[in-house]
Amino acid sequence: MKDLGKRLTIAQSKLEMPCSSATSPMRVWTIQPEEVLAQLKEERVLYADPACITKEFRHAYDWMRTQMGRCLPNYDGHFPWWGWYSPRPDLRQSGHLERGTKGVRLELEIDPNHVLLSDFDAWHSVLNRGYLGLSEAEDDAWYRRFKADVPNRWAWPLPEPWYSEILTSWKRVFDLEALATSEYWQPGPRCIQATFEALRLVDVRKSTPFVAR
Repeated sequence: MKDLGKRLTIAQSKLEMPCSSATSPMRVWTIQPEEVLAQLKEERVLYADPACITKEFRHAYDWMRTQMGRCLPNYDGHFPWWGWYSPRPDLRQSGHLERGTKGVRLELEIDPNHVLLSDFDAWHSVLNRGYLGLSEAEDDAWYRRFKADVPNRWAWPLPEPWYSEILTSWKRVFDLEALATSEYWQPGPRCIQATFEALRLVDVRKSTPFVAR
């Protein structure tokens, strides 16, 4: 894979891992700078460049790789591409890419055994190294115990058992049903992200160009 440099965007995707058993292709959209599509047409398969990951989020991407390795068959350990399962990205909105950037929205159909779905809002608990509770009471109780026991709450990794408890709570990003019905997480339609290992030309069904707002 050729180096895409900083222009290549790796977007910000139940306690048992919900591995898919579906056989029909899964529709996923990903937003990328236009040069990614040009390179994809040339090379046919692209893998995400770890050099493009912001340093403070490296722990989150490493953790997601571990979860993909546990759930997805034939996963080879590359850093994930990020896409959307629901809803389809609205190109009239801002924030997809740096303003003025020429981009493309790629509509993909991917083997579901190559995709791991997670909740976008809950994912911020992983990015911020926080405990992911399903209720305000649970969150408050956990942080009361934590603050009473750990002098430096910003240390990473945290001392045990706190580190293991946080990592266990993060698996809830995959519990889409629990998050959708939790009042703490604003029940209703959710933004569901999709992570997958390889961006393949054969999976592209449609490309829509746009200029980021």
